[in-house]
Amino acid sequence: MNGIPSTPKKPIRSLYAFIQARTGSTRFPKKVLAELPPGSGKTILEHIHARIRKVLPADKIVYLIPEGDAELADFLSLKKMRYFVGPLEDVRQRYSNAAEHFEADAILRLTGDNPFYDTLHLELLLQAFSKEECDLSYFKGLPLGTGGEVFRTSALDSLPENGWEERHKEHVSLHIKEDPNRFRIVPIPAILTKKESERIPHFRLTVDTPEDFQTVSDLLTKKNPEVFSELGVYDFLRMEEENPVLFRKNLDIPQVRFPLPDPERTPKKGKIAFLVAPAKEYGSGHFARSSILFSLLPFRNWEPAWLREFPKDGEYEILLIDHRDIEIPFEYKRTKVLLLDHFGKDRKNYPHWDVLPHPENEPDFDWNRILLPPALFSSEFRTGQESKKYDLFCYSGSLGEAETQRLDSFFRTYFSGKKVLRVGGQTPEKDANIEYASRLSRPEYLNALASSRSFLGYFGQSLFEALYLKIPSATFSISPVHESLSKLLEKRGVPVSDLRSMPEFSLGNGSPGPEGYDLLLEKIEDCLDS
Repeated sequence: MNGIPSTPKKPIRSLYAFIQARTGSTRFPKKVLAELPPGSGKTILEHIHARIRKVLPADKIVYLIPEGDAELADFLSLKKMRYFVGPLEDVRQRYSNAAEHFEADAILRLTGDNPFYDTLHLELLLQAFSKEECDLSYFKGLPLGTGGEVFRTSALDSLPENGWEERHKEHVSLHIKEDPNRFRIVPIPAILTKKESERIPHFRLTVDTPEDFQTVSDLLTKKNPEVFSELGVYDFLRMEEENPVLFRKNLDIPQVRFPLPDPERTPKKGKIAFLVAPAKEYGSGHFARSSILFSLLPFRNWEPAWLREFPKDGEYEILLIDHRDIEIPFEYKRTKVLLLDHFGKDRKNYPHWDVLPHPENEPDFDWNRILLPPALFSSEFRTGQESKKYDLFCYSGSLGEAETQRLDSFFRTYFSGKKVLRVGGQTPEKDANIEYASRLSRPEYLNALASSRSFLGYFGQSLFEALYLKIPSATFSISPVHESLSKLLEKRGVPVSDLRSMPEFSLGNGSPGPEGYDLLLEKIEDCLDS
């Protein structure tokens, strides 16, 4: 982190994804319109679009194309993708003109030759950038072709000390990276273990040449087309472990790089390690909240690391454990330990921070400690507070067939003639009043939730997000544990439904706010000082 600003930066009001694309590539003409894999009917640009729509609404995704590229303009018009025409040779000016046209305060810069953008890291990047103050940020240590960068338009338009030079025309943000004393630049480590990071040079997942195209085509040839946009860095690591030859064919292709000064000029406070419960065994909640915290720490001058096993004592300044009630195998004396929602026997041995209500912390439960994603507080991740489209939003996660049928029977009895959206669970029988989605992207989810009159779900993150948005809510139980947790919230005015009668949906007598991550970051600082 660097470039300490003299005054706080203005809040970001408008963030767009700008994707530079052209058909006139020298090494591989018309590559952006090539079907990937051949014969699939889906072009590279369509792969990219499907991925970025998981991160931002479609109206915030714009393709920046050069003047005279009629073929690309016709294609984008046919596909109803937004585009902006600018100078052919001066790509930076193309970005600047587009930012002025769309009144964009910040830009997610992407290119039209990377069909495998990792949407997990892109979403984390935008959430961290929207919350913290900096001029440019990106995830470092991702495979080539899977990451992007986000920067403020004010930095894009800032004239370098020696004026604009030829290299700045093609390499849009180069002038920002060349001046880390002037601009605040925050690289975020990829959420990978050390062993996984060591394998990243094995990947080249961009499409600059026909050899690149053949390599990435081979990766998809035997895959179900429905999963193309779901493949991420973790999937590619697993595929490379199973068949490393797949990824070797294009590793020798040279990549243009510029020597740059070290962006991290400010001394680090220390290294903080994360040990987080795996999603397969414990659900996605632990990973979701800890990955956001991980992404925020570099903005506060911390160096985070992702682990899968307990580290040696003294290897890190702080070890944050978000792993249910896992037992710590030995005593930490030099490394500070912070337990997150941990109610095992080690709770009495190390500092802890309770985020969610629990029978053991009921008297001390604090709504403000609940960790809500920064995307919830920003209009950039949704199209706005629309008119109420749904009478009920129900989140049913991974419920089985019997539980799902019970829910749908409840809807037909008590929401007859009303519009219900159920996300998760099993596919319902055909019903005009029940709209079903197995899953939604973050923008789609926030739009749907914000446009609902009431919320029903089991104890979890979706419930707290609904309460923050002031949507009257109720819970139902899916296990004895969830039942006890729902009873805790019932004491705070959020009713529990047995699905045999209509509940009184309520906002309760309190709701979470936006302070959760800031409070936890302060606790981490206190741990180091204790």
